[in-house]
Amino acid sequence: MFNNPKTISPRPLGCLNAAMRDLDLDAARVCEMIDVGQLIAFNIAVKTSGRPALRILTRSIEHCQASGSKKPLVLVWPEIFRLILPHEKPFLRGLEIQRGLNCDRGHVENLILAGLLGMVNKRSRPGPGGSPIIASSSLENFLIGRLQ
Repeated sequence: MFNNPKTISPRPLGCLNAAMRDLDLDAARVCEMIDVGQLIAFNIAVKTSGRPALRILTRSIEHCQASGSKKPLVLVWPEIFRLILPHEKPFLRGLEIQRGLNCDRGHVENLILAGLLGMVNKRSRPGPGGSPIIASSSLENFLIGRLQ
C-alpha cells in the first residue's frame, strides 16, 4: 500500500496537491471538477478573501478514480461529516481537528482565534500548554459554510 505513489492517503481530507497527484491532473482541472461537483471539497482558509486552502474529501477522489470521473459521488451531509469526523462525540480536541482537516496546530488555533471554531470553555485554550476543546457542532457549522 505505501509503496505505490498513487495510493490515496488514509486522511479523510487531502490537499489540492494530493488530488492532483492521485488523479494525475493539473490544479485547474481538479478545481473544475470541484466546481461541477465531481469532487467534494472545502476551503478551510481562515479568510475566504485570501488564498484558498482547499481540502478534498478523499472518498470523492477514490470514487473519481473508480468511476473514471464519469459520475459524481452522491453523499448527503451527515455522511460527509462522518467521513471527516468518524465519531459522534459532542466535543473535539485540537488534534482531532488537525487530523480531520489535514492541517497543523497553528491553523486550528487561527480558526479558533478568528471565531470560526468555538471553544467549549475558557480553561481549554489554544497555544503552548493548552489543548483547545471544540464543540463538534462548531466544526460541522464551519465545514457546511466552507463546502465548495
